[in-house]
Amino acid sequence: MKRALVLVLALAVAAPTAAAPRAKTKATGFALARHLSSALSIDAAGKTLFAQRRAAAARYATVDSVTPGSPYVAGSARGVGRGSYRNLVDVEPGTNRTREAELEAGMPIWLPGQRDALRSTVDASIVEFEQRLELRRLEVAGLVRDAWWRAQRATRETAIARERVTTARDLQQDMDRRTQLGDAPQQDALVARNETLAAATELSQAEAAAQAARAAYETLTAGGKPDGVLEPLMGDRALDAHPALRAPLASLARAQAQAQLVAATPIENPEIGVFGRRETNAQGNTRAEATTFGLRFRMSLPTAGRNEPRRAEAEAEVARATAELAAARRAVDAEIRAARRALDAARRTGAIATQRLKTANEHFELSRKAFRFGETGVSDLFRAKQSLLEAQKAHAASVVEIGVAQSRLNHARGYAPAM
Repeated sequence: MKRALVLVLALAVAAPTAAAPRAKTKATGFALARHLSSALSIDAAGKTLFAQRRAAAARYATVDSVTPGSPYVAGSARGVGRGSYRNLVDVEPGTNRTREAELEAGMPIWLPGQRDALRSTVDASIVEFEQRLELRRLEVAGLVRDAWWRAQRATRETAIARERVTTARDLQQDMDRRTQLGDAPQQDALVARNETLAAATELSQAEAAAQAARAAYETLTAGGKPDGVLEPLMGDRALDAHPALRAPLASLARAQAQAQLVAATPIENPEIGVFGRRETNAQGNTRAEATTFGLRFRMSLPTAGRNEPRRAEAEAEVARATAELAAARRAVDAEIRAARRALDAARRTGAIATQRLKTANEHFELSRKAFRFGETGVSDLFRAKQSLLEAQKAHAASVVEIGVAQSRLNHARGYAPAM
Protein backbone atom coordinates (compact mmCIF):
# COMPACT_ATOMS: atom_id res chain seq x y z
CA MET A 1 0.00 0.00 0.00
CA LYS A 2 2.81 2.40 0.89
CA ARG A 3 4.61 1.62 -2.34
CA ALA A 4 1.43 2.33 -4.30
CA LEU A 5 1.09 5.72 -2.63
CA VAL A 6 4.68 6.60 -3.48
CA LEU A 7 4.23 5.60 -7.11
CA VAL A 8 1.02 7.60 -7.40
CA LEU A 9 2.77 10.65 -5.96
CA ALA A 10 5.74 10.20 -8.30
CA LEU A 11 3.49 9.88 -11.34
CA ALA A 12 1.51 12.93 -10.28
CA VAL A 13 4.75 14.91 -10.12
CA ALA A 14 5.97 13.62 -13.47
CA ALA A 15 2.76 14.18 -15.46
CA PRO A 16 1.66 17.69 -16.57
CA THR A 17 -1.50 18.82 -14.82
CA ALA A 18 -4.72 19.58 -16.65
CA ALA A 19 -4.60 23.16 -15.45
CA ALA A 20 -1.22 23.78 -17.11
CA PRO A 21 -0.93 21.90 -20.41
CA ARG A 22 2.56 22.12 -21.84
CA ALA A 23 1.21 22.96 -25.31
CA LYS A 24 0.12 26.39 -24.10
CA THR A 25 3.68 27.30 -23.15
CA LYS A 26 5.08 26.55 -26.61
CA ALA A 27 5.51 30.01 -28.06
CA THR A 28 7.75 29.04 -30.96
CA GLY A 29 7.42 32.44 -32.64
CA PHE A 30 9.09 34.23 -29.75
CA ALA A 31 12.76 34.59 -28.97
CA LEU A 32 12.65 32.85 -25.60
CA ALA A 33 11.26 29.65 -27.10
CA ARG A 34 13.90 29.70 -29.84
CA HIS A 35 16.89 30.49 -27.65
CA LEU A 36 16.17 28.62 -24.42
CA SER A 37 17.03 25.19 -25.82
CA SER A 38 20.32 26.55 -27.17
CA ALA A 39 21.15 28.03 -23.78
CA LEU A 40 20.37 24.71 -22.09
CA SER A 41 22.55 22.80 -24.55
CA ILE A 42 25.65 24.53 -23.14
CA ASP A 43 24.49 24.80 -19.52
CA ALA A 44 26.89 22.93 -17.22
CA ALA A 45 24.41 22.54 -14.35
CA GLY A 46 21.81 21.05 -16.67
CA LYS A 47 24.28 18.57 -18.10
CA THR A 48 25.26 17.55 -14.56
CA LEU A 49 21.63 16.90 -13.61
CA PHE A 50 21.11 14.86 -16.78
CA ALA A 51 24.15 12.73 -15.96
CA GLN A 52 22.90 12.25 -12.40
CA ARG A 53 19.54 11.11 -13.76
CA ARG A 54 21.31 8.47 -15.88
CA ALA A 55 23.25 7.37 -12.81
CA ALA A 56 20.00 6.99 -10.85
CA ALA A 57 18.43 4.98 -13.67
CA ALA A 58 21.44 2.64 -13.62
CA ARG A 59 20.19 1.32 -10.28
CA TYR A 60 17.46 -0.55 -12.18
CA ALA A 61 20.20 -3.10 -12.93
CA THR A 62 20.19 -3.96 -9.21
CA VAL A 63 16.38 -3.97 -8.99
CA ASP A 64 16.08 -6.38 -11.91
CA SER A 65 18.85 -8.65 -10.67
CA VAL A 66 18.20 -12.02 -9.08
CA THR A 67 20.43 -11.08 -6.18
CA PRO A 68 20.84 -7.71 -4.41
CA GLY A 69 24.62 -8.10 -4.41
CA SER A 70 27.35 -9.98 -6.17
CA PRO A 71 27.50 -13.79 -6.11
CA TYR A 72 30.65 -15.24 -4.66
CA VAL A 73 32.89 -18.28 -5.14
CA ALA A 74 35.16 -19.56 -2.37
CA GLY A 75 37.47 -22.52 -2.01
CA SER A 76 40.03 -24.07 0.29
CA ALA A 77 42.54 -26.92 0.23
CA ARG A 78 44.36 -28.61 3.08
CA GLY A 79 46.85 -31.44 3.26
CA VAL A 80 48.81 -33.26 6.00
CA GLY A 81 51.88 -35.06 4.71
CA ARG A 82 53.55 -36.32 7.88
CA GLY A 83 52.28 -38.47 10.72
CA SER A 84 52.49 -41.98 12.24
CA TYR A 85 50.39 -44.71 13.87
CA ARG A 86 52.84 -46.20 16.32
CA ASN A 87 50.28 -48.53 18.01
CA LEU A 88 49.50 -50.44 14.82
CA VAL A 89 52.00 -53.17 13.97
CA ASP A 90 50.82 -53.54 10.37
CA VAL A 91 51.27 -49.85 9.45
CA GLU A 92 54.63 -48.50 8.59
CA PRO A 93 55.41 -45.38 10.62
CA GLY A 94 55.44 -42.05 8.74
CA THR A 95 53.07 -43.08 5.94
CA ASN A 96 49.90 -41.17 7.01
CA ARG A 97 48.68 -38.62 4.41
CA THR A 98 45.44 -36.57 4.52
CA ARG A 99 44.13 -34.21 1.81
CA GLU A 100 40.98 -32.09 1.83
CA ALA A 101 39.56 -29.69 -0.85
CA GLU A 102 36.40 -27.62 -0.67
CA LEU A 103 34.58 -25.39 -3.21
CA GLU A 104 31.66 -23.10 -2.36
CA ALA A 105 29.38 -20.82 -4.43
CA GLY A 106 26.66 -18.54 -3.07
CA MET A 107 24.92 -15.19 -3.21
CA PRO A 108 22.99 -12.72 -1.06
CA ILE A 109 19.20 -12.90 -1.32
CA TRP A 110 16.44 -10.30 -1.20
CA LEU A 111 14.58 -9.61 1.99
CA PRO A 112 10.76 -9.69 1.82
CA GLY A 113 9.55 -6.44 0.22
CA GLN A 114 13.06 -5.06 -0.22
CA ARG A 115 13.13 -5.24 -4.01
CA ASP A 116 9.80 -3.41 -4.38
CA ALA A 117 10.95 -0.74 -1.93
CA LEU A 118 14.20 -0.30 -3.87
CA ARG A 119 12.29 0.00 -7.15
CA SER A 120 10.11 2.72 -5.62
CA THR A 121 13.23 4.55 -4.49
CA VAL A 122 14.75 4.42 -7.98
CA ASP A 123 11.47 5.54 -9.58
CA ALA A 124 11.23 8.48 -7.19
CA SER A 125 14.90 9.43 -7.71
CA ILE A 126 14.46 9.57 -11.48
CA VAL A 127 11.32 11.68 -11.16
CA GLU A 128 13.17 14.01 -8.79
CA PHE A 129 16.01 14.55 -11.27
CA GLU A 130 13.50 15.14 -14.07
CA GLN A 131 11.79 17.82 -12.01
CA ARG A 132 15.12 19.36 -11.08
CA LEU A 133 15.91 19.52 -14.79
CA GLU A 134 12.63 21.37 -15.30
CA LEU A 135 13.54 23.72 -12.48
CA ARG A 136 16.95 24.31 -14.03
CA ARG A 137 15.18 25.04 -17.33
CA LEU A 138 13.21 27.76 -15.55
CA GLU A 139 16.39 29.13 -13.97
CA VAL A 140 18.11 29.33 -17.37
CA ALA A 141 14.99 30.98 -18.80
CA GLY A 142 15.39 33.61 -16.08
CA LEU A 143 19.00 34.19 -17.13
CA VAL A 144 17.92 34.56 -20.77
CA ARG A 145 15.17 36.99 -19.77
CA ASP A 146 17.58 39.15 -17.76
CA ALA A 147 20.17 39.18 -20.54
CA TRP A 148 17.49 40.01 -23.13
CA TRP A 149 16.23 43.05 -21.25
CA ARG A 150 19.75 44.29 -20.54
CA ALA A 151 20.35 44.20 -24.27
CA GLN A 152 17.02 45.91 -25.00
CA ARG A 153 17.72 48.66 -22.47
CA ALA A 154 21.16 49.28 -23.97
CA THR A 155 19.70 49.31 -27.49
CA ARG A 156 17.04 51.88 -26.57
CA GLU A 157 19.57 54.06 -24.81
CA THR A 158 21.72 53.91 -27.94
CA ALA A 159 18.77 54.99 -30.09
CA ILE A 160 18.11 57.96 -27.79
CA ALA A 161 21.79 58.90 -27.84
CA ARG A 162 21.80 58.70 -31.63
CA GLU A 163 18.74 60.94 -31.83
CA ARG A 164 20.43 63.37 -29.46
CA VAL A 165 23.42 63.57 -31.78
CA THR A 166 21.18 64.24 -34.78
CA THR A 167 19.31 67.00 -32.97
CA ALA A 168 22.51 68.53 -31.62
CA ARG A 169 24.05 68.65 -35.09
CA ASP A 170 20.97 70.32 -36.52
CA LEU A 171 21.07 72.93 -33.77
CA GLN A 172 24.79 73.45 -34.26
CA GLN A 173 24.34 74.02 -37.99
CA ASP A 174 21.57 76.50 -37.29
CA MET A 175 23.70 78.26 -34.68
CA ASP A 176 26.74 78.38 -36.95
CA ARG A 177 24.62 79.96 -39.67
CA ARG A 178 23.25 82.53 -37.23
CA THR A 179 26.75 83.31 -36.01
CA GLN A 180 28.03 83.81 -39.57
CA LEU A 181 25.11 86.15 -40.29
CA GLY A 182 25.75 88.06 -37.09
CA ASP A 183 22.39 87.13 -35.56
CA ALA A 184 23.97 85.27 -32.63
CA PRO A 185 27.18 85.64 -30.66
CA GLN A 186 30.07 83.23 -31.00
CA GLN A 187 29.41 82.05 -27.44
CA ASP A 188 26.08 80.52 -28.52
CA ALA A 189 27.86 78.63 -31.31
CA LEU A 190 30.35 77.24 -28.81
CA VAL A 191 27.52 76.10 -26.56
CA ALA A 192 25.92 74.28 -29.48
CA ARG A 193 29.23 72.71 -30.47
CA ASN A 194 29.82 71.55 -26.90
CA GLU A 195 26.37 69.93 -26.88
CA THR A 196 27.21 68.07 -30.10
CA LEU A 197 30.46 66.76 -28.64
CA ALA A 198 28.73 65.68 -25.44
CA ALA A 199 26.05 63.89 -27.45
CA ALA A 200 28.71 62.14 -29.56
CA THR A 201 30.50 60.99 -26.41
CA GLU A 202 27.30 59.61 -24.95
CA LEU A 203 26.53 57.82 -28.22
CA SER A 204 29.97 56.19 -28.28
CA GLN A 205 29.52 54.94 -24.71
CA ALA A 206 25.97 53.73 -25.39
CA GLU A 207 27.06 51.83 -28.51
CA ALA A 208 29.84 50.10 -26.56
CA ALA A 209 27.40 49.11 -23.80
CA ALA A 210 24.90 47.82 -26.37
CA GLN A 211 27.55 45.72 -28.10
CA ALA A 212 28.64 44.26 -24.76
CA ALA A 213 25.04 43.44 -23.79
CA ARG A 214 24.35 41.77 -27.14
CA ALA A 215 27.58 39.79 -26.90
CA ALA A 216 26.63 38.59 -23.42
CA TYR A 217 23.24 37.45 -24.70
CA GLU A 218 24.80 35.64 -27.65
CA THR A 219 27.26 33.91 -25.33
CA LEU A 220 24.46 32.76 -23.05
CA THR A 221 22.24 31.50 -25.88
CA ALA A 222 24.97 29.97 -28.07
CA GLY A 223 24.67 32.61 -30.77
CA GLY A 224 21.07 33.81 -30.40
CA LYS A 225 20.36 37.45 -31.26
CA PRO A 226 18.29 39.66 -28.91
CA ASP A 227 15.96 40.76 -31.70
CA GLY A 228 12.21 40.45 -32.14
CA VAL A 229 9.76 39.81 -29.29
CA LEU A 230 10.88 37.85 -26.26
CA GLU A 231 7.61 36.30 -25.06
CA PRO A 232 3.90 37.01 -24.56
CA LEU A 233 2.37 37.60 -21.17
CA MET A 234 1.04 34.24 -20.02
CA GLY A 235 -2.00 33.69 -17.83
CA ASP A 236 -2.37 32.15 -14.39
CA ARG A 237 -2.09 28.42 -13.87
CA ALA A 238 -2.26 25.95 -11.00
CA LEU A 239 0.32 26.67 -8.34
CA ASP A 240 1.32 22.99 -8.04
CA ALA A 241 2.38 23.05 -11.71
CA HIS A 242 5.25 25.40 -10.84
CA PRO A 243 8.69 23.75 -11.26
CA ALA A 244 9.82 25.30 -7.98
CA LEU A 245 7.09 23.24 -6.26
CA ARG A 246 7.25 20.10 -8.37
CA ALA A 247 10.95 19.64 -7.58
CA PRO A 248 10.55 19.66 -3.76
CA LEU A 249 7.41 17.53 -4.13
CA ALA A 250 9.47 14.96 -6.01
CA SER A 251 12.18 15.25 -3.34
CA LEU A 252 9.58 14.47 -0.69
CA ALA A 253 8.38 11.42 -2.63
CA ARG A 254 11.96 10.19 -2.91
CA ALA A 255 12.56 10.69 0.83
CA GLN A 256 9.39 8.73 1.65
CA ALA A 257 10.46 5.91 -0.67
CA GLN A 258 13.88 5.85 0.99
CA ALA A 259 12.22 5.59 4.41
CA GLN A 260 10.24 2.59 3.18
CA LEU A 261 13.44 0.98 1.90
CA VAL A 262 15.04 1.44 5.31
CA ALA A 263 12.02 -0.17 6.94
CA ALA A 264 12.21 -3.09 4.50
CA THR A 265 15.91 -3.66 5.25
CA PRO A 266 16.16 -4.32 9.00
CA ILE A 267 19.23 -6.53 8.51
CA GLU A 268 21.97 -7.05 5.97
CA ASN A 269 20.97 -9.32 3.12
CA PRO A 270 21.19 -13.00 4.09
CA GLU A 271 23.55 -15.24 2.13
CA ILE A 272 22.88 -18.73 0.83
CA GLY A 273 25.45 -21.02 -0.72
CA VAL A 274 26.24 -24.60 -1.72
CA PHE A 275 29.53 -26.36 -1.18
CA GLY A 276 31.27 -29.59 -2.03
CA ARG A 277 34.13 -31.22 -0.11
CA ARG A 278 36.56 -33.95 -1.26
CA GLU A 279 38.55 -35.79 1.40
CA THR A 280 41.36 -38.32 0.89
CA ASN A 281 43.09 -40.19 3.72
CA ALA A 282 45.99 -42.57 3.12
CA GLN A 283 47.34 -44.78 5.96
CA GLY A 284 50.03 -47.13 4.87
CA ASN A 285 48.52 -49.36 2.22
CA THR A 286 45.01 -48.26 3.07
CA ARG A 287 43.33 -45.35 1.17
CA ALA A 288 39.95 -43.82 2.00
CA GLU A 289 38.06 -41.18 -0.06
CA ALA A 290 34.84 -39.28 0.68
CA THR A 291 32.81 -36.59 -1.13
CA THR A 292 30.39 -34.34 0.75
CA PHE A 293 27.79 -31.82 -0.52
CA GLY A 294 26.03 -29.28 1.66
CA LEU A 295 24.10 -26.03 1.98
CA ARG A 296 25.18 -23.01 3.98
CA PHE A 297 22.98 -20.10 5.15
CA ARG A 298 24.06 -16.97 7.00
CA MET A 299 21.77 -14.25 8.33
CA SER A 300 22.58 -11.36 10.63
CA LEU A 301 20.21 -10.33 13.41
CA PRO A 302 18.54 -6.93 13.70
CA THR A 303 19.92 -4.58 16.32
CA ALA A 304 18.95 -1.12 17.49
CA GLY A 305 22.53 0.05 16.99
CA ARG A 306 22.21 -0.62 13.28
CA ASN A 307 18.59 0.29 12.57
CA GLU A 308 17.83 3.29 14.78
CA PRO A 309 20.38 5.65 13.13
CA ARG A 310 19.16 4.64 9.66
CA ARG A 311 15.53 5.13 10.62
CA ALA A 312 16.25 8.50 12.24
CA GLU A 313 18.15 9.71 9.15
CA ALA A 314 15.29 8.67 6.87
CA GLU A 315 12.72 10.41 9.04
CA ALA A 316 14.88 13.54 9.18
CA GLU A 317 15.09 13.57 5.38
CA VAL A 318 11.30 13.32 5.11
CA ALA A 319 10.92 16.17 7.58
CA ARG A 320 13.44 18.30 5.67
CA ALA A 321 11.71 17.68 2.34
CA THR A 322 8.31 18.48 3.86
CA ALA A 323 9.59 21.76 5.29
CA GLU A 324 11.26 22.71 2.00
CA LEU A 325 8.03 22.05 0.10
CA ALA A 326 6.04 24.27 2.46
CA ALA A 327 8.67 27.03 2.26
CA ALA A 328 8.76 26.81 -1.54
CA ARG A 329 4.98 27.09 -1.72
CA ARG A 330 5.03 30.28 0.37
CA ALA A 331 7.92 31.73 -1.64
CA VAL A 332 6.27 31.06 -5.01
CA ASP A 333 2.97 32.52 -3.90
CA ALA A 334 4.69 35.65 -2.57
CA GLU A 335 6.80 35.99 -5.74
CA ILE A 336 3.72 35.84 -7.97
CA ARG A 337 1.88 38.46 -5.93
CA ALA A 338 4.95 40.75 -5.92
CA ALA A 339 5.40 40.32 -9.68
CA ARG A 340 1.77 41.28 -10.31
CA ARG A 341 2.13 44.44 -8.23
CA ALA A 342 5.39 45.29 -10.02
CA LEU A 343 3.70 44.95 -13.42
CA ASP A 344 0.81 47.20 -12.36
CA ALA A 345 3.28 49.80 -11.08
CA ALA A 346 5.34 49.60 -14.29
CA ARG A 347 2.23 50.15 -16.40
CA ARG A 348 1.23 53.19 -14.36
CA THR A 349 4.76 54.56 -14.62
CA GLY A 350 4.72 53.91 -18.36
CA ALA A 351 1.49 55.89 -18.81
CA ILE A 352 3.01 58.82 -16.91
CA ALA A 353 6.24 58.60 -18.93
CA THR A 354 4.24 58.67 -22.18
CA GLN A 355 2.45 61.83 -21.12
CA ARG A 356 5.72 63.38 -20.00
CA LEU A 357 7.36 62.61 -23.34
CA LYS A 358 4.43 64.12 -25.22
CA THR A 359 4.62 67.28 -23.11
CA ALA A 360 8.41 67.52 -23.47
CA ASN A 361 8.15 67.17 -27.26
CA GLU A 362 5.60 69.97 -27.45
CA HIS A 363 7.71 72.14 -25.15
CA PHE A 364 10.84 71.59 -27.23
CA GLU A 365 9.10 72.38 -30.52
CA LEU A 366 7.64 75.58 -29.08
CA SER A 367 11.05 76.54 -27.67
CA ARG A 368 12.67 75.86 -31.02
CA LYS A 369 10.18 78.03 -32.86
CA ALA A 370 10.57 80.80 -30.28
CA PHE A 371 14.36 80.62 -30.66
CA ARG A 372 14.10 80.90 -34.45
CA PHE A 373 11.97 84.00 -34.11
CA GLY A 374 14.33 85.47 -31.54
CA GLU A 375 11.85 85.32 -28.70
CA THR A 376 14.10 83.19 -26.43
CA GLY A 377 17.80 82.62 -25.99
CA VAL A 378 19.94 79.59 -26.59
CA SER A 379 19.99 78.70 -22.90
CA ASP A 380 16.20 78.33 -22.87
CA LEU A 381 16.38 76.14 -25.97
CA PHE A 382 18.96 73.81 -24.46
CA ARG A 383 17.02 73.57 -21.19
CA ALA A 384 14.01 72.45 -23.21
CA LYS A 385 16.22 69.99 -25.09
CA GLN A 386 17.62 68.60 -21.83
CA SER A 387 14.09 68.17 -20.51
CA LEU A 388 13.15 66.31 -23.70
CA LEU A 389 16.21 64.07 -23.40
CA GLU A 390 15.30 63.16 -19.83
CA ALA A 391 11.71 62.45 -20.88
CA GLN A 392 12.93 60.22 -23.74
CA LYS A 393 15.15 58.28 -21.37
CA ALA A 394 12.35 57.92 -18.83
CA HIS A 395 9.93 56.72 -21.53
CA ALA A 396 12.44 54.21 -22.92
CA ALA A 397 13.15 52.96 -19.41
CA SER A 398 9.42 52.60 -18.70
CA VAL A 399 8.90 50.54 -21.85
CA VAL A 400 11.74 48.24 -20.84
CA GLU A 401 10.47 48.04 -17.25
CA ILE A 402 7.04 46.96 -18.46
CA GLY A 403 8.69 44.20 -20.49
CA VAL A 404 10.87 43.24 -17.52
CA ALA A 405 7.82 43.12 -15.24
CA GLN A 406 5.93 40.92 -17.70
CA SER A 407 8.88 38.55 -17.97
CA ARG A 408 9.25 38.42 -14.19
CA LEU A 409 5.57 37.61 -13.82
CA ASN A 410 5.94 34.80 -16.38
CA HIS A 411 8.99 33.59 -14.49
CA ALA A 412 7.18 33.80 -11.15
CA ARG A 413 4.38 31.70 -12.64
CA GLY A 414 6.95 29.10 -13.69
CA TYR A 415 6.83 29.41 -17.49
CA ALA A 416 9.80 28.07 -19.41
CA PRO A 417 8.69 27.35 -23.00
CA ALA A 418 9.88 24.29 -24.91
CA MET A 419 10.34 23.98 -28.66
